[in-house]
Amino acid sequence: MYRPIADVLKKGGVIVYTAPHATVFEAVERMAFHNVGSILILRNHRVLEGIFTERDLLRRVVLEGRDPRTTPISEVMTRDVIVVSSDTPRHEVERIMREHHIRHVPIADEERILGVVSLRDVLRVDRMEKDFEIDKLKEYVLDKPYPTYPG
Repeated sequence: MYRPIADVLKKGGVIVYTAPHATVFEAVERMAFHNVGSILILRNHRVLEGIFTERDLLRRVVLEGRDPRTTPISEVMTRDVIVVSSDTPRHEVERIMREHHIRHVPIADEERILGVVSLRDVLRVDRMEKDFEIDKLKEYVLDKPYPTYPG
């Protein structure tokens, strides 16, 4: 069944971002405040330069011994960001995440960022839909009167 990825975005959700000149520490503070696993790096509040994730923090900052208070986020962010449009089917976004080993994908229409979906967001919606289907099937099976046969 076709379900656009835009359905996963939280209505009125905040787009968590920072500028390329911000430090890793400032970016991580913002991520922690908003309880998210990634932050977009936007130039002039709208041009996508990159994305920084918890994995980037571990691999490019902690393991390399960099100081988060002095390291600019632009030095450790992922620059080649995979972005999908809001009408991309959800199953296609799941495939992209699996294929590229990523957990966060920005959603955009034309040049406007609409938000970021995480693998957790996608799986949560999948689970809710599956639970609904199971409930409907149980209702159908358990509430249906059984036919009686003569004899």
